[in-house]
Amino acid sequence: MDNQLRRVLLSKRISDDKGEVSESIEAQDKKLRARAHEEGVIVVGDTEDLSISGDIDPFRRPKLGPWLQEHNRDRWDELWVTTQDRLSRSEPHVMALIFEVLKWGKLIVVLDDPEFTRQMQTPEGRAILHVKSLGPHKELERIKQRVQDSHDRRRYSNRWPGGIAPFGYKIVHRYESGKTAAYLELDEEAVAELHRMRHEMINDRDVTFTKIAQRLNAQGVLTARDRARVAKGKPVKARGGEAGTPERWSESSVRLVLTDEACLGHKKHRKEVIHDENGQPIVLAPPVFTSEEWATLQAAVGRRRQTGERRINDTSPMYGVAHCGNCLSKAIHKVSRSVNSDGIEVVYRYYQCGAWPKEARCTGISCRAEVVEELVEIHFLQEYGHTEVTKRVWVPGSDSSQELAEVLKRMDRLRRQDEEGDWDHDPAGYRSRMDGYKARKAALEAMPRIPSGWVEQGQGVTYLERWRGLDREGQRKQLIDSGFRMLIGKKTAWLDKVPLPKKDELDPTTA
Repeated sequence: MDNQLRRVLLSKRISDDKGEVSESIEAQDKKLRARAHEEGVIVVGDTEDLSISGDIDPFRRPKLGPWLQEHNRDRWDELWVTTQDRLSRSEPHVMALIFEVLKWGKLIVVLDDPEFTRQMQTPEGRAILHVKSLGPHKELERIKQRVQDSHDRRRYSNRWPGGIAPFGYKIVHRYESGKTAAYLELDEEAVAELHRMRHEMINDRDVTFTKIAQRLNAQGVLTARDRARVAKGKPVKARGGEAGTPERWSESSVRLVLTDEACLGHKKHRKEVIHDENGQPIVLAPPVFTSEEWATLQAAVGRRRQTGERRINDTSPMYGVAHCGNCLSKAIHKVSRSVNSDGIEVVYRYYQCGAWPKEARCTGISCRAEVVEELVEIHFLQEYGHTEVTKRVWVPGSDSSQELAEVLKRMDRLRRQDEEGDWDHDPAGYRSRMDGYKARKAALEAMPRIPSGWVEQGQGVTYLERWRGLDREGQRKQLIDSGFRMLIGKKTAWLDKVPLPKKDELDPTTA
């Protein structure tokens, strides 16, 4: 092919893998353009994928990927990179790209491997390239392992592992031992908002998660995700929305924030609190709430979970129990009346998706109220009728670690005083005080550490016995307290899930 007609696409990539020593984008650009000038080809495109791991498929790279799509393939004849690992460090990705490029009738040029272009065109040559690609692939695996080892080491430290900071905190970077390390600090503005939410939950029994979400949206309070974007100089952006449109608070997001143990400064991994070798939670930052504030907040949250599904009016006996089987919104109770041919008024009751027609996410399915209510009672009593009624209550825990630490400090201080001769005149007094400290230390160490948490307390009565003595509103509240939910479809209804654990499955420490 005439050099003047060779259309070349230049591709550069630099990795975000911490263990990889990558050739700079500037160095790659200089080499590629010098070679293009030397051969007199036409450069039709220039892609720079910054902070893109060598494990990413070339077809998915932000800059290179679009050039590999069908509508752009006719614009270039050759793909140039400085080294093979700038294509990818993954052996499957490299070989897949080679076969696709050949199928398109195009070529790949690797500047530091003059034989690459020739070898990719024959079966024997591709076998050689397969062996060559194993080197970068193995290096990629080593990089991944080093990164994983680094993450594992940091997991049990008080450093922030990365990601979006919990609501109430902000990420700060400190320079340590020649490197930058991330930590969490309290975000005073968000902390003040959390305390306001707690105050509303505790002092106003009519406040719901939804009302709090509505207030936060009206006042423009940013979510943790949007706060992270703003901190990086980016505009707010709702998921699936346009830049500049803030993410909205919802009932569930408010509830998650108010029950997140990250508010206590605890470090979490995969949504679980991480504990050290002594069984203590690893602390990342100062807590938003004290232990007492946290306990009372969880009790307030628990009250909403148990009885928060309040009736809209006296004609909605299953409100909070019946949900739309399509979008899971609460179903609302509808009543219609008509007069039949005999002049008698006929009343029709049914449950309908509460989101329709206010929101377009559902089609407004409905079911006769009598069907829903009968199925609810049958399913509930068959499943739990002879089970003892339990009540979920918040039990503050006990932890003697703080007092124990103080006793150890006093013992250490007393020893130093003795070594300095302060007790030479009163050895019996020294021994008496030290013996007292040792006794208290032994007592504290023998005390079990009981974490705060929810426990199920038996009420001495079965669900069937209680059900018979309840009016319709009482039965509705009992269903909600039990976590019972029915889903409605078109002219039918079904049990969503079994909400109550068996007694031998209850764990008071995690309930």
